[in-house]
Amino acid sequence: MHEPVNGRAPRLKRRRNGWIAVALTLLAAAGGGEVLATQYTQERIADSARWNLGLAAAPEVRVHGFPVSLQLARGVVTEADIDAARVPADLDGRVLTVEDVAVHLRGVHRERDGGERADEAEVTATVAYDELSAFYGVAIGRGEGDDRVAATARLPLFGQVTASAHVGVAAPDAVGLDDVRLPENVSPAARTLLARALERRTPLDDLPEGLALRSVAVTDHGIVARMSGHGVELRSRTA
Repeated sequence: MHEPVNGRAPRLKRRRNGWIAVALTLLAAAGGGEVLATQYTQERIADSARWNLGLAAAPEVRVHGFPVSLQLARGVVTEADIDAARVPADLDGRVLTVEDVAVHLRGVHRERDGGERADEAEVTATVAYDELSAFYGVAIGRGEGDDRVAATARLPLFGQVTASAHVGVAAPDAVGLDDVRLPENVSPAARTLLARALERRTPLDDLPEGLALRSVAVTDHGIVARMSGHGVELRSRTA
C-alpha cells in the first residue's frame, strides 16, 4: 500500500527542519570559535607588546580579516592595529613618555621566543612639549609653520631669551633640532649657549627593531613622529 502524499509531507518537513537546525548549530559553533580565535589573537599581540615594550598596561589591539581562525592555522595574522595612550621611551638615557601611539601591522608572525614580528609596520606617535622641555632643559612650544618649535630659556646675565629651531629627522632612530634662530639683539654669548642646548640629536633608543623614523611634524600638542619599516619586531632595540 502506498503512503498517502499528505502523510509524507510532514515527515519531509521535519527532516528538512532537522538539517536546518544542524546547519545553524554548526554555524553558531563556528561563530563562537571565531570569536574565541579573535579574542585569543588580540590578547596574544597585546601581551607581547606590553611585556616587550615595557608598557604599564596591555594596549588595545584589533585584528582584521576573516576568518581569524584560518589566519591562526596558517601562522600569519593579515592585519592588526595597536593603540597605546602612553609608552615609555629611553631618550639618551632619560625616560620620556610618548603619547597616542598608533601602530598598523601587516603580516604578523609569532616568534619562537613568544614575541611578534610584522612584515610591515606603520607607526605614529606624539611627544608632548612638556616632555621635550624636560629633556632639553628649556621651555619648548609650537613655533611658526609645521617644522619649527619655539624655545624659551632664562640665561644668567642675559635674562629671558626665545629662539626658533627647526625639527627634523636626524637619523633613522633620532629626532633633531637645528637651524636655531634668535633675535638680532641677542648677544653672541647667549646665542652660543642656547644653540648648544638645542642643536643635538634626541635618539629614540627604544624603537622596535626594523622601525625607522620617516618624518616629524609640529602640532599644537607636540611633535608627531611617523615611522615605518619591514620585518619589525615588537621588542625594543635595548631589550
